[in-house]
Amino acid sequence: MSKIDLSTEEKIKDAAKKIFLEKGFGSATTRDIAECADTNIALVNYYFRSKEKLFLEIFRESFVETFAPAARILEDNLPLEAKIYKFVDHMTELLKRDPLLPMFVFSEMRDENSKMCELASHLNTDKSARFQEQLEEEAAKGNIRKTDFQQVEVSLMSMVLFPFLGMNMLKAKKNMSTEEFYRFVDERKKNIPEMILAYLRCRE
Repeated sequence: MSKIDLSTEEKIKDAAKKIFLEKGFGSATTRDIAECADTNIALVNYYFRSKEKLFLEIFRESFVETFAPAARILEDNLPLEAKIYKFVDHMTELLKRDPLLPMFVFSEMRDENSKMCELASHLNTDKSARFQEQLEEEAAKGNIRKTDFQQVEVSLMSMVLFPFLGMNMLKAKKNMSTEEFYRFVDERKKNIPEMILAYLRCRE
């Protein structure tokens, strides 16, 4: 494939991501994508065959680039406390670069039979076995309470994701600029691990 071909393909993918984020899969059209990419419908179909295939390609890349690396942190050979801090920091920085991605993903996954759910189930691999082991080991030592690791994992993920899901609401309610919102989520990179660790260390 030539550099020109690659550039055209990437332009279409960038345009499609923008349109899908703004409109969702159902409302977006191939014409919208072509116009945003400053190309024509024939070229969009030439490279990706259909809107559905283009959508799945974009989601696959977004999942691999955003969620998969964050999940792999849970398998790192780091102390539990350091791992939690690293996970929150890494996930926050990824979402700052693509703050609309969580809303896009969750809006498209509301239907359990959606193509996105099907794709996510194929892409998802269990990257939390070591995290579970660490929680069990620390509980056995009496350092933290016994807890369901899935509850901790979901709480950790949701505490990072929610501000981005509610970004526009938070900005409006608190009269925040985009820069102020990013400072807010940066502060949470310290607050979230502290809250999770405080819960774990409270053994009563």
